[in-house]
Amino acid sequence: MKCEVDVLAPTQRRLRVEVPAEQVDQAFARIYREVGRWAKVRGFRSGKIPRSVLQGLYGAEVQTQALTELVEASLAGAVRERGLEPVSEPRLEVGDLKQEQPFSFTAVVDVKPDIELGEYRDVPVERVRAQVGDEEVDRALSELRERSAQLEPVEDRVRVEEGDYVLVDFSGSVDGKPFPGSAAEGYPVDVGAGKALPEFERGLVGMERDAPGTLVVNLPDRVRDQGVAGKQAEFEVTVRDIRRKLLPPLDDEFARDYGECDSLPELRKKLRSDLQLQVDLFQDRQLKDRIVERLLEKHDFEAPASMVDRELSYLVEGARSRRDPSEADAPEPTADELREELRPQARSLVKSRLLLEKLAAAEGITASDEEVDRRVEALVRASGERAASVREHYREDWAREALRSQIASQKTMDFLLLAADVRMVDPPEKVDEGGKRG
Repeated sequence: MKCEVDVLAPTQRRLRVEVPAEQVDQAFARIYREVGRWAKVRGFRSGKIPRSVLQGLYGAEVQTQALTELVEASLAGAVRERGLEPVSEPRLEVGDLKQEQPFSFTAVVDVKPDIELGEYRDVPVERVRAQVGDEEVDRALSELRERSAQLEPVEDRVRVEEGDYVLVDFSGSVDGKPFPGSAAEGYPVDVGAGKALPEFERGLVGMERDAPGTLVVNLPDRVRDQGVAGKQAEFEVTVRDIRRKLLPPLDDEFARDYGECDSLPELRKKLRSDLQLQVDLFQDRQLKDRIVERLLEKHDFEAPASMVDRELSYLVEGARSRRDPSEADAPEPTADELREELRPQARSLVKSRLLLEKLAAAEGITASDEEVDRRVEALVRASGERAASVREHYREDWAREALRSQIASQKTMDFLLLAADVRMVDPPEKVDEGGKRG
């Protein structure tokens, strides 16, 4: 077999392959033998049918099969011989396939770029000193207490007060016309918690149960429906139910019942540790991303177009699946608009993946079968009712290999962080409205 390779682009090759006549004849002979074993022709015993008869009956099918097998086998051999790593299906141009004659074809494929690694250790990054303080612990304790609150129906009054938990029916309009998300029944509002529109929450204070009222609210500039952003809305509101929150006392019993600790000081210590772990993990992710960004700045290579296009399709599909149902009436970006917007992100993701793969190979970083098995089990445990289908999914070789690649990539990022030149810096000083530093 002869093969010549033309460089069409940094990540694209054209292979010109010639298969010798002897190999062509061997392929035809082997396929005709296989056909002769199962073919049934009146007047001949299986396995004894003359090739001329088989040619007349099955010549077209044999021609197609021989063409397919010769292209697949010789292309795989050429790719392996030249050390190429295709990342796309080949675009083929085939010549005539005739017995006793050489057979030629060309294949254009996208390949992984040749990345020449520069220095990738000691990447300078800054980590801000971030210690969880008493204020954060108090806030976490307060949130735990809020989640543990009991709601008691209010029977001794009919008017809403600050701190009440109410259920309301409402319908809103701007310039006399309703807009997406402007109506609901039994909508819960924690009055004074700041989770709803502030003017809406303040307007509920003093309203009577089951007595319709009107609230005028200035909509913020940033709302999903840009057609009503910044405009004044009028809401017809009826309070259907008023309840008060009963917060449990913060004591050792609370720590045992809701914090799984023996005492309140122990619960505070546990919350501080959990919060610190979250902060550290968040900083680790930020630092890893920054290290990869800086390495991409130092390593100039091209991302294969086919890989970028595949990644782009995933991003576009994800963006559409995450579209908020309340935005149904808003204009939806076209596929071309989304692709244009998300293409830089897709290119960056592909380049990051290729660079991490190259670094993993340089450092001998891999993911073992045991590591893949442990990750599969973790995914199964977290999938709830979908556990069986998730387990079945990861019985497929391609799914396990994709997971293996993901684990190796994560291990490579862990390595980069350990090898980086991480400098601890103090957090920036806060400046209040009066210009004073705190």
